[in-house]
Amino acid sequence: MGDPIIHIDHVSKTFQTRSGPVQALDDVSLDFEGGAISAVIGQSGAGKSTLVRLINGLEQPTSGTVVVKGTDISRFTERQLRPLRTDIGMIFQQFNLLNSRTIYDNVAYPLKLARWSKADERARVTELLSFVGLTDRAWTHPDQLSGGQKQRVGIARALATRPTILLADESTSALDPETTAGVLALLQRINAELGVTVIVITHEMEVVRSIADQVSVLEGGHLIETGSTREIFARPKSETTQRFLSTIIGQHPGPDELERLRRENPGATLVDVPSVEASAFGNALAELGRLGRVSFKIVHGGVIEVRGGALGNYTVALSGPPEDVAKAAHQLNVIAGDAVDDGSTRTVTSGEDN
Repeated sequence: MGDPIIHIDHVSKTFQTRSGPVQALDDVSLDFEGGAISAVIGQSGAGKSTLVRLINGLEQPTSGTVVVKGTDISRFTERQLRPLRTDIGMIFQQFNLLNSRTIYDNVAYPLKLARWSKADERARVTELLSFVGLTDRAWTHPDQLSGGQKQRVGIARALATRPTILLADESTSALDPETTAGVLALLQRINAELGVTVIVITHEMEVVRSIADQVSVLEGGHLIETGSTREIFARPKSETTQRFLSTIIGQHPGPDELERLRRENPGATLVDVPSVEASAFGNALAELGRLGRVSFKIVHGGVIEVRGGALGNYTVALSGPPEDVAKAAHQLNVIAGDAVDDGSTRTVTSGEDN
């Protein structure tokens, strides 16, 4: 892997307000890989939007450095930032379109600022409207479009100057699920067909699951977790990440549900198998079936598709000789990375009446 396209090095950002200083980011170090789709997730106030404003030069860090494509932009003047901003496209939650202008003119706006020729402008706008599927809407106005169509105009405008980086700040949070899926598919096309590095800022784990290669989790201005999407989904280290994941993947049974499962499976041992690859889980169950001394039943759980495969949370009821059940439980926990060094398991709950 080469140098990151964006390198955030020990960055802190403090805003001075009437009520005193507010620390928006605190000693954040983070790399964004070129050519990838990366996501930054966090709740409101986590520091996501501040991070975006640092990347495109709208804010300067209080301390630390922001390096974009090998250049430290941390102390750039407005004039020095102009070339950078033509290389970084931006799309917004509320679209930020000019309602008095046609769709064509909205997309052409950054090209006019960059003083493209009329012929080049016309060719580029025509190309972009075709790319986002809005050729027939060129001479309409934003108030005649749906939310999804408005966001497609915003995407076309963001791509106008042929940027190599696209920042999407909560770009789907105002859209319905079906429209969101269409916009996310378009972002994937931009990445795959145009080679644009896409950075998605979101509070929705479903967005991360759908398109991100990498994900970073912010909370209260701190970076609390970062890695490949598959790694973070399979092995969430922080409670914050686990809460985000709980919105899209089945949780382990709570006390009431667990009690019900115990009643329905008397004498069985219930084993929680968290965030495991579906294929590995299937192989483990197949192995248990071949051994034949332990019977099993999946009594709770869910599966989601993540970039590169499927992950699931499961609760399995095991029945059989106690020693064999203990070995089977340990085997299931091993595939989930949940076994402790002494060979015991830490997520086994007993449904026995003994």
